[in-house]
Amino acid sequence: MLFDQERIDKIQEFIQEQVIGKARYYDINERFPERLWAYLSQELGIFDLLVTYPDRAVGFRTFLEIIRQLSLEFASLASIAYTQGIYGISLLNRFGSPEQKQTYLADLVSCQKMGVFAFSEKDIDLERELPSTIARQVDDGWVISGVKHKIANASLADVVFVLAKTIDTYGKKGTGIFIVDRQQKGVTVGESVEKIGLRAMPLAPMSFEGVRLPSNSLLGGVEAGLQQWQATLMDMWGAIAAQSLGIAEGVHQKGITCSQLKRNFGKRPIDVTINQIKFAEIETKLAACKAYYQEYLRSDMQEKRAILILKVLTSETARSLSEEVIRITGSYHFLAENDIERYVRDAEVASTYGGTNDGMRRKIAQKWL
Repeated sequence: MLFDQERIDKIQEFIQEQVIGKARYYDINERFPERLWAYLSQELGIFDLLVTYPDRAVGFRTFLEIIRQLSLEFASLASIAYTQGIYGISLLNRFGSPEQKQTYLADLVSCQKMGVFAFSEKDIDLERELPSTIARQVDDGWVISGVKHKIANASLADVVFVLAKTIDTYGKKGTGIFIVDRQQKGVTVGESVEKIGLRAMPLAPMSFEGVRLPSNSLLGGVEAGLQQWQATLMDMWGAIAAQSLGIAEGVHQKGITCSQLKRNFGKRPIDVTINQIKFAEIETKLAACKAYYQEYLRSDMQEKRAILILKVLTSETARSLSEEVIRITGSYHFLAENDIERYVRDAEVASTYGGTNDGMRRKIAQKWL
């Protein structure tokens, strides 16, 4: 079984009845879609797919398919979902100690609490250097200080997973991920970061000033932060690929609908031969993306190079196709009120998540060096 089809059917019903037509309001006003989020996370309970589902692979594939389906209409909602699911729930479920999971996991799965992963830092390439955020070991635990850059869902956070360089009592350096309560003294969420796309998902920096933590706050009780981050990032690339494919499919559908509308004068865009050819080319590219996506889902989803190729392929396709659709429809897409321009912006921002595509191309090329 590739997916839990019953779950997918419920998501599609939710999208048809509650999501379609809502994204524009949240995008324009940069507002978190609280009501939609509550229904998706609590009524539909999608996050148990990542924790308690009997077959982990089927659960994860179904989660990715939900991300794709949501992105057909509202990519920001999909981003909020995979941030909670992968950077919060999967990270803890995979690497947390039994005690840590007992304390936090149920509330994260039910979304009574929101989890965020504070790993990115300005001008720091984690592939080549250690984080500048430092966790110093002291007699009764750890003290963390540093600033994290552009954290998704930061303003909503209850639980923060912080990647830091560790310095133990002997001066030995390593890395670790620490579980931090958002309300703890010394934790500050900065002002929201403006972005051109995925505007309904909040993004902000966070600072940690002498935050004191107990010894059991180290994720899994081991100093293996970079390894845990890299493993989690692979799951995130799969989610971003699913999102990008959904954006590409969504903008294609919107473009066709817009081009088929009757006009008071002149031809419809779809009546122009060159536009027919362009839409056919778009569908051909989409078919290639879908085929590779399906191949990835049928695999064990653990081969790094295959995931990198999928992420680059889908995100670049979403960018190029959305730009092509807006060229075909011109200013007419505004009259059709189908938000094609929003898909262009969402595709642009989504392509930068999880690392730049040029950086991923360099990783893909390592095989030949």
